[in-house]
Amino acid sequence: MGKFIRIALLVLTVLFLVAGCGGKDSTAYKGKKYPPSAKIIPSFQPDQVPVSCLVFSHLFVWLPRNSNGKTIAQAVEKEAKAHGADMLLIGGSRQAEDDNGLDFIYYGPEEQYKCRDKWCGWKFGYDVWSEQGDWVNLGYKEWGNGGVSFDFPIVMQAAFLRCQE
Repeated sequence: MGKFIRIALLVLTVLFLVAGCGGKDSTAYKGKKYPPSAKIIPSFQPDQVPVSCLVFSHLFVWLPRNSNGKTIAQAVEKEAKAHGADMLLIGGSRQAEDDNGLDFIYYGPEEQYKCRDKWCGWKFGYDVWSEQGDWVNLGYKEWGNGGVSFDFPIVMQAAFLRCQE
């Protein structure tokens, strides 16, 4: 009977380890909860952010192959609104090594902070970021532009902000 229990425990342990290896390596949102917002203002430079704005979420956005500027803006702004952001700070974009479809990987921060006082750059998720491909131009001219299409998957840096009046 003791041998059976040891074998059963070993099998269960292996099953848990194998189950943990499957699926996406996705980090769910655990930040500050705000009521959904109605409008998002995109920004591409931290110094364009009003002094009153608080950063409450750092994230990577995975965008599928054949996305265009309009679908990208709609998807990211929808996610930002759902978490109560009213401003979106957009960082760099690179060709993603894998097409993970549309996905949002959250990296904190532990505490929200004033963007203009404490922004220290795009330092989260470096291990993932450094493994991606070439840089992608996804700026003011491309954001929301349905005529700009990307025939490869993209990973984009972003931060959600809530601005106080």
